[in-house]
Amino acid sequence: MSYFIDHKHKLIHRKLFAKDRCGFIGTPVDLREFTNSLEYIAELQEEKHYLKCPHCQGMKSAAKDTFID
Repeated sequence: MSYFIDHKHKLIHRKLFAKDRCGFIGTPVDLREFTNSLEYIAELQEEKHYLKCPHCQGMKSAAKDTFID
């Protein structure tokens, strides 16, 4: 899975679902990063208190009204 990291806002986005509503438009390019490493994502969350963006972490299923990761 590919992730887009916004170091300005300390948010982790799922690259496939990241959109304008996620709020990274104003983040400078030098504070953006892409990764596929789940270990790196876990490190950012545990050690640096990054959060997963609530807007792009799961795809909402209309039929079951649940999130699919």
